[in-house]
This record gives sequence, C-alpha cells and structure tokens, in this order.
Amino acid sequence: MLRSLFSGVTGLGTNTLRMDVIGNNVANVNTVGFKSTRITFEEQVAQTLRGATGPQGSAGGSNPMQIGNGSRVASLDSVFTQGGLEATGVATDLAIQGNAFFVLSNGSRNFFTRAGSFQIDGAGQLVNPSNGYTLQGFAFDRASGTYGAQPTTLTVPIGEAEPARATTVINYRGNLEADSEPRGSEAQSGIFFAADGSLALGTTALTDLRADSTGVVSLLQDGDEVRFSATVGKTAIDGSFAVTGGATLDQLATQIETTLNSVDGVDGITVSVNANGRLEVISPDILGTDGAVNGLIIQGLDSEGLTRDDFNSIAGLTETDTARDAGVFVEETTVYDSLGFAHVVRLEFTRVLETNQFTWTAEVDGGSTDVLIGGSGRVTFNTDGSLSGFAFDLQDGILPNKLTLGPTTGAASPLEIDLNAGTIGGFDGITLLEASSSLEATQDGFTQGSLVDFRIDRDGTLITLFSNGVTRPIGRVALAEFVNEGGLARAGDNLFEASVNSGDALISSVAGGVEASVFSGSLEQSNVDLAREFTNMILAQRGFQASARVITTSDEVLSELLNIKR
Repeated sequence: MLRSLFSGVTGLGTNTLRMDVIGNNVANVNTVGFKSTRITFEEQVAQTLRGATGPQGSAGGSNPMQIGNGSRVASLDSVFTQGGLEATGVATDLAIQGNAFFVLSNGSRNFFTRAGSFQIDGAGQLVNPSNGYTLQGFAFDRASGTYGAQPTTLTVPIGEAEPARATTVINYRGNLEADSEPRGSEAQSGIFFAADGSLALGTTALTDLRADSTGVVSLLQDGDEVRFSATVGKTAIDGSFAVTGGATLDQLATQIETTLNSVDGVDGITVSVNANGRLEVISPDILGTDGAVNGLIIQGLDSEGLTRDDFNSIAGLTETDTARDAGVFVEETTVYDSLGFAHVVRLEFTRVLETNQFTWTAEVDGGSTDVLIGGSGRVTFNTDGSLSGFAFDLQDGILPNKLTLGPTTGAASPLEIDLNAGTIGGFDGITLLEASSSLEATQDGFTQGSLVDFRIDRDGTLITLFSNGVTRPIGRVALAEFVNEGGLARAGDNLFEASVNSGDALISSVAGGVEASVFSGSLEQSNVDLAREFTNMILAQRGFQASARVITTSDEVLSELLNIKR
C-alpha cells in the first residue's frame, strides 16, 4: 500500500514539472526567437515480485511479475522547429530561415541565438541590445577582395567617406543604325555648370551659372541681358531676355523657343536644357527651308552693354546633327578625374563611305577640357553586324591606345581612359544592325561620397551604400550549425551555448555552405503552439488530479486497515 502512495507522489512531481514547462512556454509565446521545451516521462524502476521461468518438460513457462514505482522525467528537449517571420522594416533586425544560429561573442566565448533583434552601438558594432554581446561575421578585405577565415565583430563604418576615383575605362554598348532616314537639325551649346560644381539644370538660376565644375567663374549677374538672333527659313529674328528676379535657364530656353516659333509657318522648333547641362535646339524640318534654324547667336551683356565673354563662349552653338542619312550619332558620358570633378566626354560617330565603317571624334566639357591625345578614330564592323575593330587615329607619329585628357580642376593630369567598344567579333559592345541607333555607356569612376545607408542581403553579406552610388561589402554574417542542436544548453537572454553533447559549433556563412537564408528587416517569432500548450495543460492537470486521487484513496485504505482492530 505504501508503494501506491509513493507512486502517486512521483505523479504529482512529474506533472508539476510538466506545468512548469508549459508555463515557461506560454510566458515566452511572444519572445523573439524563443524555442519551446518539451517534457517526456518514463516509468521508475519496477520491483520484481517473481522472475520469469522458462518451459521445462511438459510444464510451460511463466512471465515475470513486476510492479512499477511511479514515473519520473525522461527528458526536457528544446524544440528547434522554424518560427514564423515577422516583417519589421528595421535593417538591423535579422531572421534565419533554416537550421542555423547567429554567433555572439562577449570577448572571451561564443554564444548562439535565433533572436536577431540587433542594434548598432556607439562604435558601429552590431550588438545584442540586452547584454552588448557582438554579432560575429567574416570581414571583407578590400585589398585582396576576399573574406576572412576567422569570425570577428561585424562593424558598420559610420561616418566613413569613399574617396573619389578617376575614371579608367568607358564601356560602350548598343547599336549604330545600318540604314538611316532624314531628320531635322540639332545644335547644342557648351556645358553650363551650377555654383556647386554640378551640371546645370533647367531650374538653375542664370546668376548661378558657372564656367566649369570648380564653380569659380561666374557667367551672368543680376541686371545683365541675354540677346539672341537667328535666321529661321528666310526670316531674320532677334530677341532679348532680362537676367532678373531669379530667372532660370529653362525660362531663357522658353523665351528663345517662343521667338523662333513666332515666324509665320514655323512650328515645332524646340529649345531645352538637356541632362548634360547644354542648351539644345532642334528643328524638325531640315529638308525644307521654312523651319531650318541658321546662325543662332546667344550673347550675354552686362548692364553697361559690355559682352560677357565667358558666357558667350559657352552659349555658342555647335551643330551636332544635320541629317540622319549622314549617319551621325552622339553619346555623352560623365566621367570623373582624381579629385572627383565631373567631365562630360562626348563621342560623335559619323557614317563614312567605306563599307560598315564609322569615324568617331571626342570632345570633353564642350571643348573647355583639352583632349591631349586619342581624340579620334574609326570603328569597323563585320558583315553580320558584329564588331570588327575600334582604332585610334595616328597623332604626331604616335598611335594612341587611350583617350587622354588634361583636366584643369587641379586633378592629376593627364587623365587616361580606355574606350571599350566590346569584344572583336562579338555582339557584347557596339553593333551595326538594322535597329535604330541607341548607345549606352558605363564607366568606373566616381566622386567622393559618404556613407548614407547599409543593407544585409539574404546570403548575410553586409553592404554599405555611399552618397556617390558606390556600394561596398563589409562582411558576411557568421552562422553556426551543430551535429546535435538538441544538446545545446540554455544560457539565458535567448542564448544557447555548446555542451559536450552538442558537438563543437561549425561556423561558416551562407556562401560557405550553410543551408539557410538571412532576412534583414524581419524577426523570427516564437515557435510556441498555444493550442498544443493548452491541451497539454489539461493533460497535466488531469494527471496531477489522478495522482492526488491515488494518494487519498491509498490513505483511506490504510485508515480502513487501522480500523479493523478497535
């Protein structure tokens, strides 16, 4: 009878522990990255009343007679099923999809977690906000272009500047039209700059116009006047525009356009400011005489009638396209010198009589920056339209292989730039096909920039973003895997640490072979299943009640036994 009392006591104990586990799971239902615990029971060692006997002769065998001594806890297991991902929009919030752990360090030992609610501390380190432990990763070495082999603290270089880099190559890609149709004339001014050194826009005030990207030479002042004259068809016209009240380059262009289109029978002439800081005049009728614009002169005068020579030298127009059947196409590309100042390289391709050939000429900053060498050449094509050759013209007995510029901004001079038209015999650069002419160019230079943002890609790569458009990898988030993740020991603060039964941490990254993904701007929710926990709570309660009933019933039986003798 005493045996049943103690069996009931063990039932009370095990079901109490089960309630403790359930209570902890429910309490952490909203804990980021929490992994629930599961409890299992086993029977206590049974007492043998009679052992088993085997068959002998004509007598059969008998089974053992054993009575159990109650229950006890068999295991407390961490359940590492995937939790749901919650989008937060915070870049430093990270979530893992897969079987891996973030690696945190307190400086002397590593801990592991699924809770990715990190923050940036005063030193730019990604840290666990509850204890300051640092997130580990593999740092990127810019010199070698490789990632380190040993984990280290991931740091965002707050305040870092990206120095300017001079352009070394322009890559051209696109098509020059094999057949052309007539089109209207087009003329452009030189390049205007704004006071801050950037290319002028239509909204740039006339008084803010500068001669170059240094922003030193002012072109017009309040009270000046811009006069213009031209012959449209057979009609001579002229006009003027006052530089007052914050008048802009767009307003000047509109005034010139209105005046040109005021001639009877003329319509469609446009004057605008293009993306490269130039005034651009387009006349749609080159074949006739009514709409052709000839001899347009734009001249700035000060309040005393004296010419503004710096303005006039840039405002002078150059005809860029007289007819499409002449096969002329222009591509302008912004490049940078060693100080980060912008320069516009204008390459003009002109169809020549030779089969499948164009000549090309280069102009920089509307002619204000010298082309020292390599300013012209020839591009040839195979009969299938693929590139046959891209060559420079012989200059002073020298055959150049680069476009060489002489910037006047104080940058290192000369500035040498490779012109890459694609693979010979290929279609990966400039082609000569029936499609219309369309070229695009990319280059590898940039102005100085400062760190403005960062992101973390799904492979865990930390990328910094600079104001000049440059992106730089800083490192990769380290992830840990274990042979037996169930053997990890809980260390508080949502942390785990390795134990003798978990095996050593296998630390790598997604790129290094870890089968997981890192989601920035998301957090992993707890994997606690409330429906299951409440069901288990009912079972624990019933188990506790039943064990208590065993104790009370055994007590009543003992009382009856004592009452046999009065």
